[in-house]
Amino acid sequence: MKFTKIVIRNIGAYEGSQNEFLFDTSNEHNVVLFGGKNGAGKTTLLEALRLVLFGPLTYGFMTDNEIYYQHIRSLLNRSALRAGEPLYQLILHYTAIENYEVVSYVISRSWILKKDKLKESFQVKRNGDELNDREIDNFENKLREEFPPRLFELCLFDGEEISKIISEGQIHYYLQEASKILFNLDLFVNLEKDLQAYQNNQLVKQETSVKLNVKAELEKKLQAKKKELTSLELAISTNKQTIEQHQEKIMLLKRDFDMHGGLLKEQRQILLHSINEIEHKRKINSDKIRSFVNQLLPFYLVRELIEEVDQQMEREKHHESHALVHKQLNKAVWNSMLKKIAIDHEPVKKEYASIIYKEILNLFPLMAEPQIHLASFEQRSEIRTLMTRLQAINKEEFESLFLENGHLLEKAQTLRKTVEENDRTSEFTDILEQIEELTRQIEVQRQHLEQKDQHCVLLNEEIRTIQSELIKAHEKLHESKKNETTMLMTNKLLAVSNRFRAMQLRKKLDQVEQEARKMINLLFRKKNYIHRLYIDHEMFDLTLFDVEGERIVAERLSAGEKEMLMLSIISAMFKVSGWKLPFVFDTLLGRLDQEHRKELIQQFIPQCGEQVIVLSTDSEISEDQFHYIAPILAHCYTLEFNQDLHKIEIIKDRYFNISVRELTHEF
Repeated sequence: MKFTKIVIRNIGAYEGSQNEFLFDTSNEHNVVLFGGKNGAGKTTLLEALRLVLFGPLTYGFMTDNEIYYQHIRSLLNRSALRAGEPLYQLILHYTAIENYEVVSYVISRSWILKKDKLKESFQVKRNGDELNDREIDNFENKLREEFPPRLFELCLFDGEEISKIISEGQIHYYLQEASKILFNLDLFVNLEKDLQAYQNNQLVKQETSVKLNVKAELEKKLQAKKKELTSLELAISTNKQTIEQHQEKIMLLKRDFDMHGGLLKEQRQILLHSINEIEHKRKINSDKIRSFVNQLLPFYLVRELIEEVDQQMEREKHHESHALVHKQLNKAVWNSMLKKIAIDHEPVKKEYASIIYKEILNLFPLMAEPQIHLASFEQRSEIRTLMTRLQAINKEEFESLFLENGHLLEKAQTLRKTVEENDRTSEFTDILEQIEELTRQIEVQRQHLEQKDQHCVLLNEEIRTIQSELIKAHEKLHESKKNETTMLMTNKLLAVSNRFRAMQLRKKLDQVEQEARKMINLLFRKKNYIHRLYIDHEMFDLTLFDVEGERIVAERLSAGEKEMLMLSIISAMFKVSGWKLPFVFDTLLGRLDQEHRKELIQQFIPQCGEQVIVLSTDSEISEDQFHYIAPILAHCYTLEFNQDLHKIEIIKDRYFNISVRELTHEF
């Protein structure tokens, strides 16, 4: 694949539709150079390349969704948004080899903004013919398979990040991932996973076979041990980081010894707040108790006597009612009432009338003893209300209030004692205690680290033992399953795939070692400093040797040497793999001295690929160094951000203040 042109419309700071870059190169002129200061739009250009090729896959999504559109909205040009522009677009022209023929593609990814909603459209032209929806689906699937985002990311190089791969001990992860992708080994890895999944499925179906169960258990146990080993290695790394962090904290505490004290004050405020809350609760309880003592306790103590008074008043009320009724029902009134209730004009008999009269008076019994209180209705009501309140009193409630106040008092005294002790404690003593605690934690971490290292050794021994047992179990299973053609075939395929992958990987890595060594000798100022390098095809560890066969510690190389070492290995891997892809270098020369910059421009860039895109600031490639790269330039652009218009201006055939056309005439 080779890019030939990209058009950026209203994306990032690229406003309008005239933002066009040519990428076509030749064997003699394989470099497209972009010059620009920080914030001039170089990163947006890389984002545009990713986005036009992969769309949602750029951010890890299989299809467009709300989060994807949020990413897109953040990329839209603000001036275009304010002006109400509806179209935002990326167009990429590139060529590819298909069936030994050069095929031209134009892919366009557009976003239409309508009623504050984005809608994406994707069009593809092949040799000038527009593809239909089904053909576009096939094109996208083929692009994802043949040129996945992971492979594209391997073509992008950040000078700052490259040296970190070695410095941070990540080179074996990088080499392992790059080998899978560049050497097409992930196809075999996926094949082996599918075959193993098929085998596991068959094992589940044949539960009666002890040998199958043994093999499955051993594989499961081996996987668990490997997972445990990986977790343990991660924990070891975490222990080391924790030790470093504690050591840094100790340094900060010693340096800022006189500025300490904030944490102690916060603790004191919390304690004082707790004491205030306790005192407030005790006051509420005391008020309840005081109110009871002042108002009801005297009556509660003589509540039985008050109950007798209440009953006496009730009897006196009936006695008074008896006298009142007797007085009101005089002979004249009584005879008048009897006439009113006469039945059929027959008067009530005297004996019945006498019985009725007595029964009415019996409703209000007379007292045998003399009256005492002669209370009014209001006085009787007050006594009745007091009696009701006394009956509603729960003495356990007030007992619990007394107990709670006692507990709260003890708690408040404890907290006050803590505050007093804190107030007497020196802030300097607190800092020293922190330093001692951190020192103690460092020692604990070191002990844990030693234990984990020992555990690591034991785990490796267990893994080797399980692998040996697994080999034996596999041999027994193989003997017992001779007649099962499918299982036998999958076993053979797995074995062949494993052997082929190991052989192919070893072969490729051997070639990478040779090619990388050639490039290292061209780039390094110290010639033959790295005489040989070795990449382990199982663990992907990189080992360097000098002329005398002594090991060179890669982490001790300078930042520039680390960068050139990684570039040599990466270019060797691409060369051995046979992939013909564009290379994009961002801040490639930032950590290199003048001599190494010259070697990288003259020796590395012309050989690393058919198409090389270099993003540089004026501090990386100076006017003197520009003379080295000028003979191999296919195109050159300078990106400048116009502060007044808030947009990027593209200056073709110039590198900052250098005219490329005038300079190339000299060559």
